[in-house]
Amino acid sequence: MTAKFPEYGDKPDENAQEINDYSTNVMAEKVLEKSLEDINKTLERMDKGTYGICRYCQKPINPKRLMARPTANSCIDCKTKLQEENE
Repeated sequence: MTAKFPEYGDKPDENAQEINDYSTNVMAEKVLEKSLEDINKTLERMDKGTYGICRYCQKPINPKRLMARPTANSCIDCKTKLQEENE
């Protein structure tokens, strides 16, 4: 992580804003890092020739799903089953 803590001043409202902005930046950074990881894994699947194939059932992923989420590595059925298991 590279998010830096902002320095706005020493007043309570400035300190509160620093904490708020830092927290927002850290969360945004985590989301962006995860997105980059997903993209890199997708590029690896493309290189291997496995892009568009569900990693769980080995069936093709619906093209509409890939249009909506190009980094998807599972079909809707398998994703739904995984989510239900984790509830």
